[in-house]
Amino acid sequence: MTGLIASAQAAKVYGTIYEWSDIEKPLKNVIVEVNENSTRIQYNISTTGAYAFDIPTGKYSIKARYYRNNILEYTGEEKLEIDNPDESRNIDLLLFPPTESEYEYLGDINLTGDLELKSESNQIYYIITTILVFAALLILYWMRKKKNKPIEQGAGETIGIPPENIAKTESTELPEDLRGIYELILKKGGRVTQKELRKEVKYGEAKVSLMIADLENRGLVKKIKKGRANIIIAEAKK
Repeated sequence: MTGLIASAQAAKVYGTIYEWSDIEKPLKNVIVEVNENSTRIQYNISTTGAYAFDIPTGKYSIKARYYRNNILEYTGEEKLEIDNPDESRNIDLLLFPPTESEYEYLGDINLTGDLELKSESNQIYYIITTILVFAALLILYWMRKKKNKPIEQGAGETIGIPPENIAKTESTELPEDLRGIYELILKKGGRVTQKELRKEVKYGEAKVSLMIADLENRGLVKKIKKGRANIIIAEAKK
């Protein structure tokens, strides 16, 4: 069901779709679409929990929607900019309960057809959950990614420390994706804004936030809020 774009001069964009409260198991039967300037140019229905598109250079948004009994239950969006048609981009999508303004009814098309209709109390629950979702998501991500006991953090905080004093040996014990982003922080001198870091990696904004939180939980970085920006600082070697 993929749309109109041919793959000759297009980058491969792919990923897995997850519900915010269960990132161990892909979410199936999700409508995924690629939009350019609010116009849909490609879409498909992911029956397996994975998606893939061939997208030419330009700026886009990838939107995903999951319906249960034709009522919108989860939704998510990631911004995307393709500069090189030869690149390959892995962007996992995390879907959250919609805000009140996002609720919509799909109509008579039944994608799942095996679960009960939402009650009014469930809708209230999802609205409340939206407020708490980021804290819950961080906890679930730590449970999934944490293979070793986190390093105990000291009481002190070091800002702008030289990279030669960083706990470099810790990077070899990390999962591959975390090791890559941690080593990038070290290459930046042990201090970088989250916005600058996001431009250097091929992950979505939500995933980068979760990876930084995981590194912070392991005692490898500190995240400091400065105005509207987050500054990521590598921790001193204990």
